[in-house]
Order: sequence, then C-alpha cells, then structure tokens
Amino acid sequence: MGARRTASCVSSPRLYPCTWGTDMANAISKTAYYTLSCRYADAQKPRPLCGDTFAARFMDDEARRIWARFQSFTRPNTSNAGRHQIIDALVQEELDREPQARVVVLGAGFDTRAYRLRGGRWLEVDEPAIITHKDTQLPVTEAKNPLERLSIDFQAESLKDRLAPYRDAKRTHFIIEGVLMYLTHAQRREMLAVLKELFPQHAVYCDLMRAAFQRDYSGDLHKAITELGTTFRDMTDTPEAPFLEAGYTLASATSIPLRTMELAGQRVPAFMIRRLIPAVRDGYRISKFESS
Repeated sequence: MGARRTASCVSSPRLYPCTWGTDMANAISKTAYYTLSCRYADAQKPRPLCGDTFAARFMDDEARRIWARFQSFTRPNTSNAGRHQIIDALVQEELDREPQARVVVLGAGFDTRAYRLRGGRWLEVDEPAIITHKDTQLPVTEAKNPLERLSIDFQAESLKDRLAPYRDAKRTHFIIEGVLMYLTHAQRREMLAVLKELFPQHAVYCDLMRAAFQRDYSGDLHKAITELGTTFRDMTDTPEAPFLEAGYTLASATSIPLRTMELAGQRVPAFMIRRLIPAVRDGYRISKFESS
C-alpha cells in the first residue's frame, strides 16, 4: 500500500496460494495503496479519526496516482479511516489488560499499529516485496513495541506452515482488515481452520460487509475497484456465517458508518443512520469473534 505486491490472494486477497495471475495480484496491490491513502488523508485533518501519521512514510508516486482515482469518494474514504480506528480501540482495550499479548496482522500491508498502540508483541505477515519495502521505509527498530515481520509467498507457500513456528496456546489477537470481501467462501473457511488449529485461544477483528450494502451503497466505489482489475467475491448478507459455522462466538459488532459519524462529531448523520437507515447501520461492521 512503494513496492508493488507480488502475485497473491489478498491485499485484500492475499492469504492463500491461488490461481490468480500477476495482473490480478497487481490490481489488488493497488487497493492496498488506496487504504493507505485514506489513512494518510485522515492524518492531515485538524480532527483525524485514526491519526496514522506514519502513513506518510509510504506515500510514494504510485500511492499518489492511486489516490487521485479515489480521492473524490469522500464518505467511503472517511469510513476507511473510521474502520481502522474502531479496530484500534478494540485491540487497545485488550492490550491494556494484557500488554504482552501477541497480535498478528494478516495481510498487513502498510499497517502501523505496532508503532502507535500501547503494548503487544506484534507480527506482521505479508508478501516479501511489501516486507522489504516496509523494512526500508519504516524499520522495526522504530516501533514502540516488539515487532516481527514474516514474509510469505502466498502463491507458493502455506499460511499454516509459515505460522506454525508461532503456534501458541495463549490468547492471540488477529487483525484481518480489508480482506474478507476479496476471498471466496472456501478461502475464508480454510483461513479460520488454520487459525483455530495453531492458536486455540484467539480473537479475530475483521470488517464484514453485507451484499445488500455493497450493492445499494457502495456500487460506485466497487466500480472503481473493479477498474483496477479486482472485485469482491462471494458476497452474502450473512458474512458472519463462516465464523459461526466454525464455532466462533460473536463478541461485538460495531457499525462502521455510524461509528465513523460519531467519531467525526456528525450528530445529525449519526442520528439518521442509527434510527432511520438500518441497512446502512448494519450493512458494514467491525466484528470481533472469539474462538471459544
């Protein structure tokens, strides 16, 4: 989100070996630049939502070219920063209770939480190209918390095999942001099976979008994403189903549009979303799932 991502299943989709070609993988890497740019733009505001000042370290020419294509999507861009802040708050709450807990960011991209949050032993997982680029632009030695970066060729290597050395019976936290809508049902189920096998006690923090929300309220943004060469996959109005079927418990669900308006101090839009537009309120949420 710079170095371009190599072929993979997630940048959004980059968690499992797959049959996507290089063109698809490069398109997905461009969406990673988009989410980076949303946080960068947010950090420039007088009242930022997530305040990711480290995002500026990665804003190269490629990032700015991608941002120029998405800059006009004001509400989705703001919600992207709000989404990030919602996860920040949920994870920080856990780290305040257990500062030494392991936090794994899958498909980390340009995530900088290890530099911003208090506590945690952090592991960022992504393609070799992005790990190398991050090490150059934002070395682990600058992180305020212990941080490791794990490179994986998602086309050639197994997520299970790469995570196996970090197997842990202690409670672990997994951040999977901007990922699941790009994965197939089978990929989602496989990912959760790996996490449950290697980390029996864990929490997952992820964004879940309903198909109706994507269709009715995110169509223009999705069209712009498809013009980059990628698309959402296997959308459903019950995106939580793979978690529940795998035995997870839903611990919390936070409306991204509603909470974003609250964080921005937009009381009237927040009231309308809360009381009058349930399809928006419930259509895109940050969910926290417990593995047991």
